[in-house]
Amino acid sequence: MKIQNLILILFLIFSFISYGQIDRSKPPKSGPAPVISLGKPKTFTLKNGMKVLVVENNKLPRAYANLSIDNKPDYEGKIKGVSSLVSSLMGNGTKNQSKDDFNEEIDYMGATLSLSASGGYVSSLKRYFPRGLEMMADGLINPIFSEEEFDKEKNILIDNVKSYEKSVQDIADRVNDKLVYGGKHPYGEFITIESINNIGLEDVNKYYETFAKPNNAYLIIVGDVDFEEIKKSVTKLFSKWKKGNIVESTLPESLDLDQPEINFVNMPNAVQSEIYVNNLIRISMSHPDFFALKLANQILGGSATARLFMNLREDKGFTYGSYSSASTSRYISSFSASASVRNEVTDSSVVEIIKEINKIRNENVSEEELAGVKETYVGSFIMSTERPSTIAGYALNIDKFNLPQNFYETYLENFQKVTVDDIKRVANKYFLADNLRIVVVGKGSEILENLEKLPYRISYYDTYGDQTARPDFSKPTGITKSSILNKYFEAIGGKEKLEKVNALMTMGEAVLQGGAMTLNLVTIQAKPNKLSVMMLMMGNIMMKQVFNGEDGYIMQQGQKIPFPEEEKQKLISSSLPFEELGWIDDENVTFSSVSEEDGSKQYVLKIDDKTTVFFDAETGLKTKQVTMAPTPEGSISPQPTIYEEYRDVDGILFPHLIKIPLGPQTLEFNTKEIQLNPAISDSDFN
Repeated sequence: MKIQNLILILFLIFSFISYGQIDRSKPPKSGPAPVISLGKPKTFTLKNGMKVLVVENNKLPRAYANLSIDNKPDYEGKIKGVSSLVSSLMGNGTKNQSKDDFNEEIDYMGATLSLSASGGYVSSLKRYFPRGLEMMADGLINPIFSEEEFDKEKNILIDNVKSYEKSVQDIADRVNDKLVYGGKHPYGEFITIESINNIGLEDVNKYYETFAKPNNAYLIIVGDVDFEEIKKSVTKLFSKWKKGNIVESTLPESLDLDQPEINFVNMPNAVQSEIYVNNLIRISMSHPDFFALKLANQILGGSATARLFMNLREDKGFTYGSYSSASTSRYISSFSASASVRNEVTDSSVVEIIKEINKIRNENVSEEELAGVKETYVGSFIMSTERPSTIAGYALNIDKFNLPQNFYETYLENFQKVTVDDIKRVANKYFLADNLRIVVVGKGSEILENLEKLPYRISYYDTYGDQTARPDFSKPTGITKSSILNKYFEAIGGKEKLEKVNALMTMGEAVLQGGAMTLNLVTIQAKPNKLSVMMLMMGNIMMKQVFNGEDGYIMQQGQKIPFPEEEKQKLISSSLPFEELGWIDDENVTFSSVSEEDGSKQYVLKIDDKTTVFFDAETGLKTKQVTMAPTPEGSISPQPTIYEEYRDVDGILFPHLIKIPLGPQTLEFNTKEIQLNPAISDSDFN
C-alpha cells in the first residue's frame, strides 16, 4: 500500500472517532490566537526631522521608496483644488532637469515614479534604485511650477469637474460628504469650476512652501538594499530639504442630526438611486473599542457574505451589492452603510438598511458569525505579515497614531478577546440609529413620493449640497408621448417620408488606439423588422448580428449564438427601420419626465424597464438613449448612446456622429454613408 493512501485512511479513521466524541450542538471554542513575530525595520531620523524606516529584503533584485507627508486635513476654501494642481504639476521636471529629460530617464530605467503634494513613490530594479531615489528627492525638493504647465493642468482639472457633473455617483459622493461633515470642513468641501478659476500660480507655490516640510515626513524604503549604504544616500539627498513650521489649524466641529432625516437630491438623469446611511464616529486605532468595532462592521456590511449584502442582494434582489464601513481617524470619521438600487425599490432599501442596523444593535450576533469574521481577520493579517512592506507599514502606524509598541504583536489576541456582548455594545455606541443621516440621490419623479411616506423628516438639496425647495415634478401642460414623437418626426423630415422608407443602409467607422485601427460598422434595416449588423476590423468580420423578421443569431469569434428570446420578441414587435414609428401606439412607451442636459431642456420617454430616450424640447431631435446593460463584473450599469451632428439625406435628417462612452474613453462612430431604399434581398438577413 502506498504511504499516501495509508495516511489518508488513518486520517479518516481519526476524524470519524473524533466526530463521535464532539458535541456538535455547541459552536467550537476559538483556539488561542496565533503567535506572530514581526520584525522591526531599521530606522533613523535626519537633522531636518524626516523619519526613515528601512526593511532589507533581497529575495528580488528590486527596491521601492515611499515618502508621505503627514499633514493635518487642510480647508482650501475658495481655492479648493490647489492641492490637486500641486500634485499634477509635480513630476513635470525639476529645477535641475527638464520635464522631457526627467520622463525619458524614468522610462529608460523601467522605473515607476510618482510625486504629489503629499509625498512621492519610486520603484525600480536594484541597479537603478539609487538614481530613482535621487530623482524622487529632486522632484520633491526642487519642483518647478511653470505658467505653461499650470494653465494646461488647470484646464484638465476643469474638464474633469465638468465630467463629474453628469455622474450621479460623483454627485452623490460629494453631497454626502458635505452634509455629513459640513461644507467648511476639509472632508466636506469639493472642487468646483469657480474654485479652480480662483487659483493662481502664486497659490500653487504658496501651498507647496507651506505644506512640503521634512519634519512632518516619513520615508519608507523596502527591498534589496544595504542599510548603511541607503542611510548615507538618504542623508545626502534629503538633508538639503529645509525644515519649517508645521501648520496647526483647528478643524470645525461636525455635528450629528438630532433625529433620523432623509436628505434628498434630485438627479433627473439617474437610472438608479444612490443611498448612504451615515452618522459621525470619533474613534482612533488606539481606542479600546477599535477591535470590536471592526468586527461589528464586518458582520453588518464588511463583505459579500455580510448581513446587508445577503439581505438587499441575495434575499431581496434590490441591488448588486450593499456594504458598510466604520472608519477610524485621529480627527473625525463616519459610520456609513450604502447601496445603489433600482428606482422602484429605493424606499424599501432604506427600510431594510435601517432594519439591519437596528438588528445588530438590539439582538446578539451568533457565536458562529463572530467566529467567522474573526477567522477572516486572522487570515488576512497573517497573509499581510508575509509582505516585507508590512513591517515598515506597521511601524509607521505605531509612530503616526501613537499606538502601543506591542500593538501588532497583540493584534490577533485582541480580536480573539471580542465577545458577543462587545459587538452589541459597540453597535449601540457607534451605529447611531437615532441620529442617522439618510442621503438619497436619484430620480425624484419616480422615487420621491414613496420616500416621503417613510417615518422620517425630509429635506431637499441641490447637486452642490445647498438646501432647496421640494422639486416640482409636474409635467408641462400639453406635453405627451405623442406630441414629443410627432415633433421628432417633423424635425427630421416628416412622418410620411419615414413611412415610405422600406429599407435603410448605414455605414460608419470609429478610430481606435489613436488612429492605429479602424472599426467599421455596416447596418441594414428593412421592413418588416429585419436587421443585419456587421462589425469589421481591418476587413475581418468581428461580429455579425442577423434577424430575418422571425428569428436570428449572433456570430462572434466564430461562434453562432441563437438570438436571445427577449431580444427576439422586441425585434418582432418593433417598427424597423424607424422604431420610433411603433412607439406611438405602444402602451409600454410613456412620457417619463423633463430633464436638464448641458443647459437644454429634454423630454424623456421610458421605452421599457431598461431603456429611456431623450428628445431636445426645443429642436425635437433625439439626443440620447440610455440602456441598463450588464458589465463584465456582472453588475448592471447605465450605457448611454449620444446622437449628434444631424445632416440631411434625401430629405430626412440622420445623426452622423454617434458617441458611446466606455469608462474613461468614448467610442465615436462617424457615419460615412446612408442609403434609403437600397437594393437588398432575403440573403442579407440569413
